[in-house]
Amino acid sequence: MKKAKLLIGTLVVLAAAWVLTPIIHSMRHLCPVRPTGVAEAEAITAWARKYGVSCTVCHTTGYKLTGAGQKFLRGGHKMPGNVEMKDARLTDYLAVTGKLRSTAKYSKVAEQEKADVIKTGNGFQAHAFSIYTGGPLDKGFSYFGEMYLHENEATSESPTKLADEQNSLEGNWARSKLAEMYLQYHHYFNDDAFVSARMGRIMSSLVHLHGGGARLEYSRPVPFMSTLGDNPYRTYNRQYGWALGSGYKDFFLELGIVNGTGKNENAVELDTDHHKDVFTTLDYSFDSNGSMIGAYFYKGYYPLHWLAKAQGGDRFYQYGLLGNYTFKPGPVGGALVGSLLWGNNRFTPTAETQEKNHHSLTYYVEAQAHFKDGDIAPYVKWEYFDKDTALPDNEKFGPAFGVHYKPFDHGRFVLEYSRYLTRGNTLPANPTAGKKKDTINQDLTLELQFMF
Repeated sequence: MKKAKLLIGTLVVLAAAWVLTPIIHSMRHLCPVRPTGVAEAEAITAWARKYGVSCTVCHTTGYKLTGAGQKFLRGGHKMPGNVEMKDARLTDYLAVTGKLRSTAKYSKVAEQEKADVIKTGNGFQAHAFSIYTGGPLDKGFSYFGEMYLHENEATSESPTKLADEQNSLEGNWARSKLAEMYLQYHHYFNDDAFVSARMGRIMSSLVHLHGGGARLEYSRPVPFMSTLGDNPYRTYNRQYGWALGSGYKDFFLELGIVNGTGKNENAVELDTDHHKDVFTTLDYSFDSNGSMIGAYFYKGYYPLHWLAKAQGGDRFYQYGLLGNYTFKPGPVGGALVGSLLWGNNRFTPTAETQEKNHHSLTYYVEAQAHFKDGDIAPYVKWEYFDKDTALPDNEKFGPAFGVHYKPFDHGRFVLEYSRYLTRGNTLPANPTAGKKKDTINQDLTLELQFMF
């Protein structure tokens, strides 16, 4: 039954993708590297100032990258060639951005033989104010950093607060956060081949290009945000470590080694755990619009036994396929974006002697339509996460749809609605003896963003 629902859901979303996307042509429009007469789109404005080009050189719509933008990102946020630092200006390396949000939330917990529990909320917030900085240094080196000076995500530290009061609806106790920061070296052997190395707080570039960072939609995909039990690993997490990359023509290979602390991003080590996680990706770019297909692999370890969650550490793996097809035969275009991830977690639960192997499966499919050269872009996506395919009542799935609108050159508005159903059970390990406990979450968010 699970597999049938998964297949039907996938077919429905793919059918909707073809209906939503207004034009599918075999002909592809190859944009010039430096288009003229095009207004700036939302992007890292400092780099548009530095190179004197439109942001649309690197971005199709929103933050989704073109083929040129993908090469710019992997090349160290710089154009090919030598850089004269004597001509460097701070305005070419620094941009500021702000995010303002209006939200409405609804949740319902439906437990078998109990009355439904419903919660609602709404509010306004200045969600974040942050700095983007980066670009070339000299002799092949470059850097990048993203720093939140303010973000409404932290919890109250007051010891007098009750437990349920320490987490407000929108996380209204502000914090500062280093989102990403690394030093990079990049060397071209010729026009077709290069190598690179990054060290710092990093994310797989393949994940970044398919929803982790460079995306059109407001929210990250559920498959990238989900964890299994007490293991904090999430696909999109930026962790401290090294990454080595090598490109040849339209192929790119990346190998990384990171601390393996998952969403505990600021941790260097967990007590005396010295294990490191590794990841590797291989992808191929099809055209100048940013169409790409790639494979992802992650091998990790997390010491659950130190947290009294298991008798041993969690040895886990994740495999994946990620890709997008982006087309622009004229002022109207579109894209199909998606990922399929599967993996397993092996650990021995407390009070048990036999190791258990939990298999997970997650995917998302998204369709986008790009109107007026990307100034208006509606999108719809279907997301699914099953943390243990052997058990019923532990899936999370549902749709999200929204629209991106660029009313001025230095910003964008995004309106998004999502509805997720999380299947649950009062006895997850033995669902036949437990009772069903499902949760529905609905969110409506309007985000206004500016950058200069």
